Amino acid sequence: MLGPTTAARGEILSGLVSKDVKLSADGQQVLDESLALAVESGRVPGIVGMLGVDGESLWSAVAGDMGPGAPMRSDVIMPLASVGKMYTATAVMLLLEAGALSVEDPVSDFIPEFDSVMVSVNENLVAPASPVTVHHLLTHTGGLMVDGDLFWEAWNAHSGKTTTGHLARALAELPLQSHPGSAFAYGATGASYEVLGAIVEVVSGQTLEEFMEERIFRPLGLEDSHFFVPEDKLDRLAALFRRSDGTFALERQLGEDRPRSGFFHGGGGIQASGTDLLRFGELFVNGGQVDEMRLLEARTVETMMRDHVGDLLPIEGLGWGYGAAIKTATGRYGWVGGGHAKAWIDPALQLVAYFGFPLMPPGEPVLLEELEHLVDQHLLVT
Repeated sequence: MLGPTTAARGEILSGLVSKDVKLSADGQQVLDESLALAVESGRVPGIVGMLGVDGESLWSAVAGDMGPGAPMRSDVIMPLASVGKMYTATAVMLLLEAGALSVEDPVSDFIPEFDSVMVSVNENLVAPASPVTVHHLLTHTGGLMVDGDLFWEAWNAHSGKTTTGHLARALAELPLQSHPGSAFAYGATGASYEVLGAIVEVVSGQTLEEFMEERIFRPLGLEDSHFFVPEDKLDRLAALFRRSDGTFALERQLGEDRPRSGFFHGGGGIQASGTDLLRFGELFVNGGQVDEMRLLEARTVETMMRDHVGDLLPIEGLGWGYGAAIKTATGRYGWVGGGHAKAWIDPALQLVAYFGFPLMPPGEPVLLEELEHLVDQHLLVT
């Protein structure tokens, strides 16, 4: 298990070799310097990066601050945003393996309001060609309205204010924008996963938070993964900054969490440390198992990491599995959260990677892409 450590400002935490994958002689220095430069050039206020192979640390570094006057720590807890969709998909797969649901089940079996949903076609409302299913939600192909004034009105009325189920029912009252299974539409938040979170609650009889803690966090030993951070860990919860006029304006104080509510974002409400993220990622490189703990069957993990949308996602080389995107050439599984968190799992290399910084959306998605490319350039497989 990867253990957390604390670094002083600018201190670099670097491992050397793990199994048959390592960084090139200059790779560690390049990555270390890239994090420092991202801070020095004003792209981010602080940053953490980690690479792990088969549960062992390959490289880890921090730079900058996690809050005003507080140096970044490698055990910092930060929002994962949409990277959290991998956890929600895992929750759905646990229920699938238990026989509590099927990916082909209509969503209306769990949220009856979806039984009367209609499709908007040329300003007319027509019946959908087929029901919205769990599979459609997992793959963002259900046709849900995921942007626009009506969507944001529903989102703002419920997010952080009511419950997970309230938003799901509100989305069911909006017209579908396409027939289920005919188009990929992620939108601004990937709101299909909010509905999945509500389904988990209905099927399990627990809140999404309770289900995640009981069925994912505790079994895998994820001690720093939470929807709402406990009081004794708030000193490790990063502040949040927003870029304003070329500087960083403080959006949320160091150690200040969101107000607690009964709303648990299935699309991206989890906050976690990088070491927890890397440990969770082991689930996917080890075929559903972490250490001696088997959480999912290998075939279930293979299904999650397979492209299910094909040409419906019009980005060459990119598909969508259950919970994250798939690079079709390599099978790499991962996603970006809010432009400030990025995680990917490379099953061929047994590699799990994480980069994060305390910057509000839209964050710095280009920096995250650059860092992934740097990792690829400097990995050696022997």
